[in-house]
Amino acid sequence: MAVADIGWVTIAANESHEWFIHGWGSNDAVTYSIIVFPGTGPEVPFPLGDATLTQGNSLKWDAVDGSFAHRVYIQNNAAFNSCDVHLVAKYESF
Repeated sequence: MAVADIGWVTIAANESHEWFIHGWGSNDAVTYSIIVFPGTGPEVPFPLGDATLTQGNSLKWDAVDGSFAHRVYIQNNAAFNSCDVHLVAKYESF
């Protein structure tokens, strides 16, 4: 199984981020994982790193490049501070 570094994003308190990832082949099985780091917030002495990853729909998107794509959604569950989220993909071709 291989791992691809998709990237990272900073998400404000109680906010979410949608990621559209394309370029996968028809024989690629893909799952996503996140690594969460607490960000900052006004008057927050001990920021919380807490986020939820939801893998959304998978589709073939000819308008982009003809590859297969996935949407993932990341929700920052920290009420008072931002969080930095690193997204990685684990994939296997069959």
